[in-house]
Amino acid sequence: MGERATPDGRFRHVSRGRAAAIAGAAVLPAALAISAALAPGAGSAAAAGSADAALAPNPTRTLSASPTMRAWGTDSDGELGDGSRTPVSDTPVQVKLPSGVTPTATRAGCLDSVALTSKGTALAWGNDSFGQLGDGGSATARSKPVTVKLPKGTKLTSVRAGCAHDLALTSTGKVLAWGLNNDGQLGDGTTRNRHAPVQVKLPKGTKATAISTGCYDSLAVTSTGKLYAWGFNNDGQLGDGTTKNRHTPVQVKLPSGAKVTTIAAGCHHTLASTSQGLFGWGDNSQGQLGNGNTTSTTTPVPVIFLIRGQPLGKITGLFGGCDDSMALFAKGALLAWGNNNAGQLGNGTTTSSDKPVGVKVPSGDKIKSVAEGCFHSLALTSTGAVLAWGENSSGQLGTGSTANSDVPVSVDLPPGLLAAAIGSGPAAEHSLAIFAGAG
Repeated sequence: MGERATPDGRFRHVSRGRAAAIAGAAVLPAALAISAALAPGAGSAAAAGSADAALAPNPTRTLSASPTMRAWGTDSDGELGDGSRTPVSDTPVQVKLPSGVTPTATRAGCLDSVALTSKGTALAWGNDSFGQLGDGGSATARSKPVTVKLPKGTKLTSVRAGCAHDLALTSTGKVLAWGLNNDGQLGDGTTRNRHAPVQVKLPKGTKATAISTGCYDSLAVTSTGKLYAWGFNNDGQLGDGTTKNRHTPVQVKLPSGAKVTTIAAGCHHTLASTSQGLFGWGDNSQGQLGNGNTTSTTTPVPVIFLIRGQPLGKITGLFGGCDDSMALFAKGALLAWGNNNAGQLGNGTTTSSDKPVGVKVPSGDKIKSVAEGCFHSLALTSTGAVLAWGENSSGQLGTGSTANSDVPVSVDLPPGLLAAAIGSGPAAEHSLAIFAGAG
């Protein structure tokens, strides 16, 4: 697949060709034994959607009355939200939140950002060429957050960002969408872009409990453990056995009886943890499905986990980038697979892998949540620190430089800030974090 249509024609990171051009730690042992049967994460799909796990506030921190939010990386359209439009910022800058607003979760699109608030509303900022800010406005980029125009009485429980479209889950189990819709990624039965949220046409009587977005596709888990997908399907990322775009949700062809607990959409591939194990489908050109080969598939295939020694526990989060994947386990282990040209697997090499390898988490750090950008990743530790690794050409690692890192390094944060949540997105070159205050 070639370059996809994007708001300003310069979203180079969604092109598969770009991935090939990017030229004292605790880690899972390299010598591993094959185990395809792996327990999914505990809890409901609503609590366990991979992005949900990545974006949920750190349970060991309580947000202060005036939490701060910071962003770093590319900022050409104001997606860092600090009121400026500098090309990049390689250190975190403060997002200019409206007075009295408390953000609880955040995500990044290609050139926009979205945040959930404690009151169940949403804020958005950055590029608005296709209405991805959802404020019903005139496609004008905003360098400071604006309020998404939700239907009256709506309360949101989670938000997600694709390349140029956003998705939101409501407290009543409905799914709303807005922004770019040329491939049907809004799921409203049309290909009309929307500048304000519209309801996704899930099957009648369906209650959604978790959502996720790829670059141009969308996903929803139901209260009965079914998984629906819609939008762009050139690589089979909808998992319905075809490569046909879908303008309304279709059911993913998982094994009979498999109930979904955790989901993650990469740019053009998808992962789901189920009652019958972990599966992946869609683009596999870089081994991002983790099944030991690079053959793409339109239906789910088992991810091969290579495990020896101490058990990892259950999966607590799944994460997808442009063409790599990660899984976080209950005992703190973090595995990654797929493209590694920029060090995004975090294992100290730039060698890609079609099987999971261990991320070199610094000794003593326990990972609470993870967020993936296009070719970079973030991790939130139990002490409120933020780690980053992978590509850094736009300063998305927040280290004060633009040098890539093939192992996790500390984000350059002001002293005393304790992170409560982190965010990025499967096509993003910028990063976000919400802070609870001083420790």
